[in-house]
Amino acid sequence: MTIPVDARGAAEILTRHATVTVLCHLRPDADALGSSAGLARALRHVGATVYHSFDEGQVPDGLRSIPGTEHVIPMVDVPAHDGLVVTLDCASADRVGRWERLSTAASEVLVIDHHRSNPGFGSHMLLDANAASTASLVLDVLKAGGFHIDPEIATSLYAGLVTDTGSFRWGGPTAHATASELHAAGAETTRLGFDLLDAHSFPWLSILGRLLQTVTLDTDAVGGRGAVWLAVPNEIISTSDEDDVESLVSHLRGVREACIAVLLKEYLPGRWAVSLRSRDGGPGREAIDVAAVAAQLGGGGHPAAAGCTINGDQAEVTARLRELLV
Repeated sequence: MTIPVDARGAAEILTRHATVTVLCHLRPDADALGSSAGLARALRHVGATVYHSFDEGQVPDGLRSIPGTEHVIPMVDVPAHDGLVVTLDCASADRVGRWERLSTAASEVLVIDHHRSNPGFGSHMLLDANAASTASLVLDVLKAGGFHIDPEIATSLYAGLVTDTGSFRWGGPTAHATASELHAAGAETTRLGFDLLDAHSFPWLSILGRLLQTVTLDTDAVGGRGAVWLAVPNEIISTSDEDDVESLVSHLRGVREACIAVLLKEYLPGRWAVSLRSRDGGPGREAIDVAAVAAQLGGGGHPAAAGCTINGDQAEVTARLRELLV
């Protein structure tokens, strides 16, 4: 049984363990790595032995500017122990990857997450679907436990906040208040913002140009709200930076004629990671809950941003999604 806890309860769990493994999800984004790096550093400050990892454990180049990511080790190198395992930003147990030997050995497993689709796992869980980011929840936990928040921790948490709120285009006043706290704690934001939101290699521009020529628009999708589609085949994925590929969804979200953006990424031949984005297009074109769409395919996420993994060729995957986007 999973016991729900609040920020103070989560902090109490952290303080009763001398050895902690901090994990985030497969193919981590800035919120996953930022929240986990910030928590790992705070725990080291109070003398805990901390293992910071994810499966596979290779930090994408575009996320290496997040403080603390230099301490990430591959999950296979994390020793099993009877202390605490914490998962950050993992919407379900399978998103943690191959972690069974770690969770089985641990005396407690604390889940900290903000995905509404999370079914609940671990021995304890702090879940707040209204939180702007998992990094926001980590800040709440650290404050509740009286942990010191230095500039590096603040910068790591800011990385998760700024990316998961789309540079504060969503997240509401609470997100801005959290940003103000992190600024006050010394978060570095200028260089970090460039690295996370703007930076691309020059060769990527020519690839981007070719890919954008393949974008399709279906104005009749989702009841006339419109959907824009882009598929990135494995031959491009295998030779491109993962962050460059993921940034494509931002280009799709900007299409005025579509309220849904669909990015298909063939990370392995015949295996597609699907990113879905939704926005309010005005009267009669309200936002679609893409988390509900992703859930029907074994995925999950947020109402405006979700994902899943589907096996098949491009035509099969596209057909399955089109059936749901009606």
